[in-house]
Amino acid sequence: TQGDDRFIAPQPQKAEGIWRMGAEHGYPVHQYIYAKELHGAGQKEEAFQWFRQAAEGGEADAWFYVGLAYEEGKFVPKDCRYAVECYEKGIEGAQNTGCFNRLGALYYKGEEVEQDYEKAFPLLLRAYQDGSTWGVFYLGKCCFYGLGTPRDFVKAREFLEQVNWNNLETQYMLGTIYCQGLGVPEDIKRGVELLKKAESRQEARDELAKYKRTLFGKWIRR
Repeated sequence: TQGDDRFIAPQPQKAEGIWRMGAEHGYPVHQYIYAKELHGAGQKEEAFQWFRQAAEGGEADAWFYVGLAYEEGKFVPKDCRYAVECYEKGIEGAQNTGCFNRLGALYYKGEEVEQDYEKAFPLLLRAYQDGSTWGVFYLGKCCFYGLGTPRDFVKAREFLEQVNWNNLETQYMLGTIYCQGLGVPEDIKRGVELLKKAESRQEARDELAKYKRTLFGKWIRR
């Protein structure tokens, strides 16, 4: 793919052909790499077939993509129980970070599998420790409510501050943390700003009702 200045120029087109050739000859690592190329090119259904062959041939990282297809019901009937088996194989064989995340989320949500926060939290935490922030919402919520781990508002805020998409429940939890000074200096103004973003949620409205604005514009407890 990259070539070598001393001997050969980069020829990525030929490299792609080699991965396909190796995949067709039954080499699991080639099947996995070729599947990732197809997946990246948007040919996801064809990629899935190669991921499955690679996984069954011993390329453990491929179990993540197989499990994801079954979890989402893409190209195959939805089957979260089988997805759990796939993710477990990806963890056992390759310590795959994506498998830790998706398996943790399945146990957290209890979708077609028994809800188990005691299993969910350490799985999601392991992925986070590997550098993935995909599960920070679940981790923050676990710490905020004490699900599968002792209640810890300092850690809850640390995780929730990393949620980089618009999430009303995250805004409610952070707003509550700041308004009540849970593990941080009390900052009612900042908390109210967050709670107002989540005002469509009943719990956010209930928390907002505890505060009022003075004539001088300062937010205080009622």
